[in-house]
Order: sequence, then structure tokens, then C-alpha cells
Amino acid sequence: MLEKSSDKILCVDDEDNILHLFNRSLGRKFQLFTANSAENALQILREHTDIAVILSDYNMPIMNGVEFLKKAETLAPDSIQIMLTGNIELDVAINAINETNIFRYLPKPCPMPVIQKVIGDALAQYYLKFEKARLTRQLQEKNEELADSNKKLAKQKYLLEYELETAKIVYSKINSQNTLLIDGIECFIAAKSLVGGDFILTHSMPEHGVLYLMLGDLTGHGLQSALSVLLVHETFENVCYTLPSVEQLAESINDKMFHLLPVDLFCAAVIFKIEINAGVFHLWQGAMPDVYLLDSHDHIQETLISNNLPLGIEANMLTNHSSCHRFANLESLFIYSDGIIEQMNSQQQMFDNSRLQFALEHTPTGERHIDFILESLHSYQQQQPQTDDISICEINFPRLIQAFKQCR
Repeated sequence: MLEKSSDKILCVDDEDNILHLFNRSLGRKFQLFTANSAENALQILREHTDIAVILSDYNMPIMNGVEFLKKAETLAPDSIQIMLTGNIELDVAINAINETNIFRYLPKPCPMPVIQKVIGDALAQYYLKFEKARLTRQLQEKNEELADSNKKLAKQKYLLEYELETAKIVYSKINSQNTLLIDGIECFIAAKSLVGGDFILTHSMPEHGVLYLMLGDLTGHGLQSALSVLLVHETFENVCYTLPSVEQLAESINDKMFHLLPVDLFCAAVIFKIEINAGVFHLWQGAMPDVYLLDSHDHIQETLISNNLPLGIEANMLTNHSSCHRFANLESLFIYSDGIIEQMNSQQQMFDNSRLQFALEHTPTGERHIDFILESLHSYQQQQPQTDDISICEINFPRLIQAFKQCR
């Protein structure tokens, strides 16, 4: 985390030489407040409720560190508390842990580099609390919109069971919002659990002859996945209104994910910008399976492979390549998540790309590619459980062109 000179730190110790040490070591780096008694420290907290970190000694006259931190929490509930003491008795540590919300318990004396490191960790925890609160507020707003539209949800609750139900609704809402309403786009999503990590987003702009489409595969499931999809969806919608390139759209989503989500959350994705009038589509691929371009005879004319990292891994996208293709001689474009090719049968063998390609090129006349592929997959699966989330999307260019013409 980047520490800021505006971060407010309160150090409390009845020894003046210790406070001088804090001033020399921390005063240039932070907005530092010092107090030589608990009462003076409480007065500072009454005037500055936005103190980020409180570092308090335990052994102080009149009011010890545990008593002080209990009162400090009522004045500055968001502050992160650190206890520093030369008293190493076990009962003191137990009382400190049980009676307060102490983030770290440090022995005294403690090397200043260790104290600085712990303060840095505490500041990261402080800002994480605010970011979590912001994401929670967004989730609550989405839930209220759903409650108004379908009258199925009761008042918001903050229990874990209800959060999971809310996550399922948000995930379903995002994945089905308008994709199936656009003629020429056919999709299928099957989450492995109640809330999966796969999603499909579209943004149609008939007045500009432009369609954006994103198929993503997020790490994680449940509430974690729903919050992540919500973040990606919000960014996707806001940025698409500016008619960005696929590289710019990918960069915007990557920036939001990297700075707002945990480090183990990232998103493999394919992003399209289809320009109907120009007869071209632009493609950004990040760690997703191959994209297939089909002609009117169901033959695979071209296979496009990923050449970018997943979204959310690097702060700055070191590689951000896209490609541009004409679709005049193409019938459709086929994309999918790896859940379909990694599906196992009873012999623990994967469905793999070869079987998917065979199903694509041998779909019976009059039957949808998606339906025939799913039939083939279920037959191969042999009653085995679903291995991962499955997403499939096919864009039929002639139908999409006709749909855009009708919208003009």
C-alpha cells in the first residue's frame, strides 16, 4: 500500500523520550499526533475522529492501554489499534486481545523498522475497511433495484446466508440483462455452484453501429465472485458509453480489478468491439480458450489464440494486444470458457478442444451449435459432476447485421 503524508497516526506513551523517538521516525512520514497520557489522547480523538492508526503503550498511570483503547474505539471506531508494552505477562496480552480490537500486540522495546512495518500493515487494513464498505454499499443498491422490480426480496439483511442469496441474484441479473434480447447472439451459462465466476456482458449502441461483448472467467465463487462481477460490470457499462477501443476497455477493467480486489482474484476474458457498418470486429483475448471463426458450412475458417495476461494481475498491462478482422465471409464467431473443454468423464479424461471442434463442424442441419455441443458434452460426461463453470456464446453476423438495421 502507498503510505500518504496525510495519514493520521496517534502515538500514546507516558515516556517523553519514546514520544521524541516517534516524532523523529514517523513525524516526517505521517501526520503524527502524540500524547503523554490516555486523557490527552482521548481529547485528540475527540477533535480528530479520522485517526487511522493508534499506537498505545500499556503501562500508563491512571488509565492503562487496554482501558484507553476501549474508550478510543467509541470515539474513532475505524482506527486500527496497536498495543506496545514492556509487560509481557500472559494475562495482559489475553485482556488486550479479549477486551479490545487490537490489530497487533508488540513487545517493548520494539525495533523501529518493525513498528514502521506494522503501521504500514495497519494503514492497509484501515483503507481496506473503507473499500469494503464502498463495495458493500454498491451491492446493497443493486439488491434494492432487484427488490423493487421482482418483489421477491425482503429488506436487506447482513447475515451471511442472505449475502449468498443476494450474490446469486446479482450474478444472474448481470449475466442475463440483455444478451438474449439481441438477435444474432446466443449464449449459455451454467455455474458449477450457486454463484459462479463466468459472466457475459453486452453493450449495444445501434445509433453508432457498435456492439461490445465480453465473456469473462473470474477466479472464485459465491459472494467473492458476485462482488467481482459487479465491479467488472459497472466498469464495462460506464466505459462503453465513451466508445473505447478494446485495449482501452481492457485497461479500464484491469485497473479497477487490480486496485480494488484481492490479489488472488483475476479474470480471463475475451472482449469484442463489433463495428457493423465497417464490417469488422476488434478482439482482445486474455488467457481464454481459442476463438473459432465459422463459415456458412460450419467449417472453422480461423482459430484465434489469446495473447494477453488475464485482467487484474498487473497494475500496468505490460502487453495489451488486440486484433482486427473482417467478417464479410464469415457466418459466426464462437467463444467459450475452459469449463467445457476441461469437463471430465468417468475415466478422468477431458472433453478437450478436438471434441469441441468436431461438434462445431458436425452440428446437424437446423440445430443450434450450442445445443449440439451441450448434448455431446453431457453424453461424454457420463453422469460425472460438472468440473467448472461453463459459458458458451455464438455471434451470428448476418442476423446481427439485420437486427441493427431494424433498430435504425
